[in-house]
Amino acid sequence: MKSVIAYFWPFIAFRDAGHGSLLERSAAWRHNRQLASSLPVYIRRWAVFTALALVLQYTAPSALAPLVVVPLIVSLCGLLHLVHVWLLLRQ
Repeated sequence: MKSVIAYFWPFIAFRDAGHGSLLERSAAWRHNRQLASSLPVYIRRWAVFTALALVLQYTAPSALAPLVVVPLIVSLCGLLHLVHVWLLLRQ
């Protein structure tokens, strides 16, 4: 299960840059910026998952719509979150 989570969620390796002394926050920020280069791989994975969920939503019968729309919305939010963090760390 941990490998599935690590396959889709890169933030396990990121550090909290909001706590600690100025030196600790700066070190965490640099660490996170170095890890940001791996985010496009995760963005691609989430984009594929979102596209598959969208195709499934259009092909599924209307009775299954609630079961299909929830993964679509979750994957879209995850994708937007990853893109936001990637853009923030690229500055």
